[in-house]
Amino acid sequence: MKNTRHLILILLALSCFVHWGIAQTATQQSFRFDEFKIDKERIGSIKLGMTVSEAEEFLSGFRKEVSEAILFGFGGGSPAYLYYWEDEIVLGLIPALDTDTLLYLVAAHPQIKTTNGLNPNSSVSELLKKYPHLTVMKDLMSQWEFYQDEKNGWDFIFMTDKETEIGEYQDLYHPAAPKRLNTKSDWITIRKVD
Repeated sequence: MKNTRHLILILLALSCFVHWGIAQTATQQSFRFDEFKIDKERIGSIKLGMTVSEAEEFLSGFRKEVSEAILFGFGGGSPAYLYYWEDEIVLGLIPALDTDTLLYLVAAHPQIKTTNGLNPNSSVSELLKKYPHLTVMKDLMSQWEFYQDEKNGWDFIFMTDKETEIGEYQDLYHPAAPKRLNTKSDWITIRKVD
């Protein structure tokens, strides 16, 4: 009798784990990364110039955290609203200072793709295939490096330092050809195209 009770408890526990696993898989599969394509001035349906609340209409099911824009290299004290699916950051919204109007978008998840097939975790060698004349620049405030697709308003950000920098710079004010081709970008900032 005691063994039967143990067996039933074990079977119940196993069925709960199996059910939980199926629910987790279903949740993960229900997120459609292809609906969040990185395009000019937008990620999916979220566009620069929208308010935070307008953008959040497309982010149901996400977990939101409030952080600071300085984490992404922006001064001025603006907040950064970060959106997570499960435990992974997918994107961020950065409004203009003292407003709720989106000034920048941050694409962070490697499964979000640009319209030309790159992602926020693309390597320099992958970028070179799309941008053969690629040069990198130093961000004078953060000291990180970036490549700027000016046509689309995408900045591929590399959180490098003096030991890991991609380019060989003659000075801080001129771009450099990349020398470290395996370095991967940390995120893509989407900004207004002038």
